[in-house]
Amino acid sequence: MLKRSDWKTEPLPREKEDLGYENFFWDSDAEKIMAGHKPADMDDKWFIYSEDGWVYFVRSWTGHHIFGFQLAGSPAGGSRVVASWVNTNTKQYRSPGREMDIKIINNLIKSRFGVESHA
Repeated sequence: MLKRSDWKTEPLPREKEDLGYENFFWDSDAEKIMAGHKPADMDDKWFIYSEDGWVYFVRSWTGHHIFGFQLAGSPAGGSRVVASWVNTNTKQYRSPGREMDIKIINNLIKSRFGVESHA
């Protein structure tokens, strides 16, 4: 499982707001996501790690945290996203809008972990 110290990261942003991201992952998929993703080359712009039930999406070149979501066990099994945020510091990230931010997260989850969105 990757952790924050496995890559150069900046502190979590002070400027962030609720993203309203909702999703559900089966246990095996949640484990893949929580294990994280380390960029293999300069073309891969994302470092993804988990800590204390949170999954963080970090820009690999700058170390800025862009997205975060918290997973918690679901009564039906698996894990559900129970909280999420997006970095609103415009010097670190210029959001294209909530809908596009959610698409970015889902695309990263699919491309880095082979996990489809169930939201």
